[in-house]
Amino acid sequence: MTDAAVNKSRVISILTIRLSFCLLCLIADQSCTNRNVDGADDGQLIQATNDSLFREIHKQLYDNPSTARDGAFQILDSLGSDDQVLKILSLKYIGSSYVLETNYSEGIKHYNEALAIAEELGLYSEIANINNNLGVIYNEIGSYKNAYIHLVEALKNYNLSKNQDQKVAALNNIGLTHLYLKNYEKALSFFNEALNPQIQSRDTILIASVLNNIALCYISENKPDSALRYLGRSIGISGRINNKYGLCISHQLEGNAYLSLGLTDKAFEAYRLSENIARETRLSYQLAVAQLGIARVLLSLERPDEALNTAFEVMKMAEDQNSLVLKSDTHKILSDIYSEISDFGKALLHYREYVKAQQEVVNQTVIHQVYDVELNYLNQLNKLQQLELDKKELALSKKNNLLFFIILLSVLLFIGFYLAYRNHRHKQKVSFQKAIIELTEKKSDAVLEAEIQERKRIGQELHDSLGHLLSLAGLHASVLHKRKDLDEEKRKELLESLMKSIDDAFDEVRNISHNLAPSLLSERGLEGALKSISDKVNQSTKLSMSFDTFGLSGKLDALIENTLFRTLQEIVNNTIKHADATKLFIQIAKGEHEITLIAEDNGKGFDAQNITSQPSYGLSHMKSRIEKHNGTLFIDSNKNRGTIISILIPLNDKTNGKRTS
Repeated sequence: MTDAAVNKSRVISILTIRLSFCLLCLIADQSCTNRNVDGADDGQLIQATNDSLFREIHKQLYDNPSTARDGAFQILDSLGSDDQVLKILSLKYIGSSYVLETNYSEGIKHYNEALAIAEELGLYSEIANINNNLGVIYNEIGSYKNAYIHLVEALKNYNLSKNQDQKVAALNNIGLTHLYLKNYEKALSFFNEALNPQIQSRDTILIASVLNNIALCYISENKPDSALRYLGRSIGISGRINNKYGLCISHQLEGNAYLSLGLTDKAFEAYRLSENIARETRLSYQLAVAQLGIARVLLSLERPDEALNTAFEVMKMAEDQNSLVLKSDTHKILSDIYSEISDFGKALLHYREYVKAQQEVVNQTVIHQVYDVELNYLNQLNKLQQLELDKKELALSKKNNLLFFIILLSVLLFIGFYLAYRNHRHKQKVSFQKAIIELTEKKSDAVLEAEIQERKRIGQELHDSLGHLLSLAGLHASVLHKRKDLDEEKRKELLESLMKSIDDAFDEVRNISHNLAPSLLSERGLEGALKSISDKVNQSTKLSMSFDTFGLSGKLDALIENTLFRTLQEIVNNTIKHADATKLFIQIAKGEHEITLIAEDNGKGFDAQNITSQPSYGLSHMKSRIEKHNGTLFIDSNKNRGTIISILIPLNDKTNGKRTS
């Protein structure tokens, strides 16, 4: 079995487990009968859960989320200001209905509204449940930092409410967060803690899911034998309680493990079991995943015609379900099948559709993460505005009290002074109100300007970072497409580099959404990052890149280091896309008072005089970044003579890593 097939089976395993535990967490909406730390029962929640209206909404939630949501909204609109506990339950059902329709933005919004009420009332169990649900949603959209924050908060509140059953769910979800980040050792530590006999849940469905997740970790670490042991335990538990969904997932993972071991007969049997369960229980998504596994087994058994028919059936299901993930996986297996039967035209066509679908998944993740950043920003802004209003009301109240006291004394002393004083105070109030209005207008302008600048920054980051990675991917893909004479080893090397560039693009999107520095730079420093860029460029035969560095052993200011890194990315991108060069040389030298960067290529060059009148998007960003540090940019280029770019940025004691006494 090829490494690509093993890696693909791991991806499908992660997707199936991700969906399964999302559903388990939403079912936890009914776990409202726990006690607070002081021992008081959430009696209203217990009563509301048993109410016939809410029972009907819960029954409709998974079959028809829209209908369930309408019912929850009707209840919410009928509630008074004293029905805070019932508002929590209504908002949770509304949020869950949106999540089941993958409208995560609205789901997060309504869960946060429910969380605010629960925190105000001090309902620890509900605070934990809502944070747990939010953590699962953020895991779904790839916002792992926010997922971890909410899940840790859930764990803390489950401890406060002494709710051991749901504590296991929080531990399992934290383990999933580490699993998605490929930190398998950390993930296993949380999964094993969830299985700790001292806190083990009475929920056998949950325990079966934890065992499946442990198996998934071992599959991801290429330890299928260990995975099969845990899957055997999970299948035994699910079989005893007739947990069809858990059995469906377990057999899918079992098929992946056998396939990685090359035991195709057992893999085929496991996928068939998963397929039969999915048909019986009408789990359309899991049915498609199981059939994808069957298609891979058929391909490995050199039965491409049967594999092709199965893959086409999955594609139809993916289109019916409008699932980007299924479409992406199906295009990939179709590409593999057509490659096997030497129909390289169709193989390339499906591979392009696979890459396109992957990019759409990335775009949706970025949209959700940007929305989350904006939502947090608006929440913080509202809190600050409310705090400012409270301060003003307190100050105004104090001034009114003082005014009353002064007026009282003034009346006793002299009526005329009182009238004059009142007139003076009235003018002051008018002036004060005008000042408040002007200040409010200025704040509104400042907020709008900050929003505009932030959007520009996000656009610039996406261009600089993702543009570089995708340019490298395009370079490797171009070589693979045009160079038919490459040997298999070189072709495999270029293909692996292409996939690595795509993976790096995924990582960079997550970094941008979290407003972090570039991962490559933070891990290896400027010199290491430059070497990594050079190695990736030199994997192709189209452009040869070399570099020299001087004086970079000391610490460099993070902002300047980031600016130089982004500038290097833009130079490499422009050289690949526009220069038609075969050689590129980079030199970076750090002196006592300045740092210089020189880039020289032997490409076709361009008319440097037209840059001012017709600036390019990349060069203008490069210039603006450098000028922010009082640096200078000089471009020496003529047509058919190559290009030399010289950059100088001055250093002071702070940016040079020195401290003044």
